[in-house]
Amino acid sequence: MNKKEAITFAKKFNWTAADAERAFNDLDFKNADEQALLLALVNFAGSQLYERQRLQAAQKGQVTKKTNYITEIETEFANKVSEYEQALEQERSIFVGIIAGVYKFAKSFGLKDPWIEALLATYQEDKKDAA
Repeated sequence: MNKKEAITFAKKFNWTAADAERAFNDLDFKNADEQALLLALVNFAGSQLYERQRLQAAQKGQVTKKTNYITEIETEFANKVSEYEQALEQERSIFVGIIAGVYKFAKSFGLKDPWIEALLATYQEDKKDAA
């Protein structure tokens, strides 16, 4: 019997391949029969397997905690970005509104500035695209 056959034998009893491999770690496969395999499985099934499964469950719990924490941070970050974008848009509206009012007043005195006109035109286009 070889290691692969021994693992297949253990799988018949619902053992995972990894646990079966650990159970058969110190086994001499050349002289092993079904009784030796069963004995190795029984010996491993005690406290060693319980301890490994307990540690594995604890590790899964930590992964779940970290995943939930990361999801919470991502959601919080997305909310803050959204809030900042809204605040920035409001500030732009106020700032551009002031520029438009002052420029309209200054135009009556003959002031003409292509940069300000381009700024106001771009702002109006962006406002239309956003709506």
